[in-house]
Amino acid sequence: MFKFIGKKKSVILVSAVIFVAIVAVISFRLYPIAFVGWQPVIYGNFSKNYDAEIFYSTKFLSTYNKSNADIINSLEIRNEIKRDRLEALIEDILISNQLKVIFSNSELDSQINKNVSAVIEGKDIKKEIEALYNLSVSEFTKYFLEPQARREILEARMRMENINFNEWLASEKKVAKVMIFLPGFEWRGGTVIVRK
Repeated sequence: MFKFIGKKKSVILVSAVIFVAIVAVISFRLYPIAFVGWQPVIYGNFSKNYDAEIFYSTKFLSTYNKSNADIINSLEIRNEIKRDRLEALIEDILISNQLKVIFSNSELDSQINKNVSAVIEGKDIKKEIEALYNLSVSEFTKYFLEPQARREILEARMRMENINFNEWLASEKKVAKVMIFLPGFEWRGGTVIVRK
């Protein structure tokens, strides 16, 4: 059934497969812009977070502060939003890692679903999310509600054990091995810094 295709044809085939894979990674923005330990922060996730925050901030300023609405276009403000979104994704990885130590995957998924459902259950928020963030409900859930749920779950657990969540997070960030590949940003002293 299968014939030997020869070295030349197999090299062409392997090259084509590699090319298609590279194009897919770039097209779907699946490449890492940072690593927390060995866990990647994927550009596509960062980009969705950043774009939603820019969209929301633009809407907010044009509604409530029209005289300063152009401030969102400044490089300094955009870099601060990038810095904030990147740091939030790094924190979410640290929080997720700690939750995996405490809970089984099924327990954690159940608790996250419970927290998310408490926010959106019975509400028709599709139009509001699209209008304010330019995201679908599932995207908003993935990029904003689930990370918030993870944070709340860990905060509640630590509160039960008399552990200060903010102190724990600051300590974890200081010892975290983080490499950032996003141009203009670096990890220093447990935080994302915008290089001048």
